[in-house]
Amino acid sequence: MTNKREQIYKAALTLFNKNGFDKTPTSQIAKEASVAIGTLFHYFKTKEELINSLYLKCKESMIEKIMDGTGEEKTFKGKIKRLYINFLKWGLECTDEFMFFQQFSNSVYIYDTTRAEGKNKFEVLMVFLKEGTEKEIIKNTPTDYLLTVTAAIMMSNINYLIANQQLMENDEFIEQTFSVLWDSVKN
Repeated sequence: MTNKREQIYKAALTLFNKNGFDKTPTSQIAKEASVAIGTLFHYFKTKEELINSLYLKCKESMIEKIMDGTGEEKTFKGKIKRLYINFLKWGLECTDEFMFFQQFSNSVYIYDTTRAEGKNKFEVLMVFLKEGTEKEIIKNTPTDYLLTVTAAIMMSNINYLIANQQLMENDEFIEQTFSVLWDSVKN
């Protein structure tokens, strides 16, 4: 049986994506999760706390998925490609999390502590990109800028693939989209 916290996360994810944060009352989340409102507030003191917790949960899911197997790749480019393909798969397999993540990333509901914790979760990617610049494989620009550029390209590609899912099976198309990413960062 799914635990109550997970039921609340799942319901909140669905409702936030459907209605937005402002138009999703906690009573509706509790009802959708099949829990009492008091149970929701037992786990999350406020709706904002729930939003922030769900954001970090989605970010953890993403990082875990995108880093899978990158250590097995022999070249830096191979690692970037594996990371890229993993990210696309995550976005298509976890579309609700992806959509929530996009909605929340620039939200006024994000706590400064959540921003800092979220940034820490990306530290593994920052180290990875810094290694690429130090080895002169990718452009020698600030690492946080490289992360911003690559994330923007990957997010755009997921949005495109959500609307055109059959293209995920088209190796030539995926290679073309990876080339756009790689050409933007390679030295």
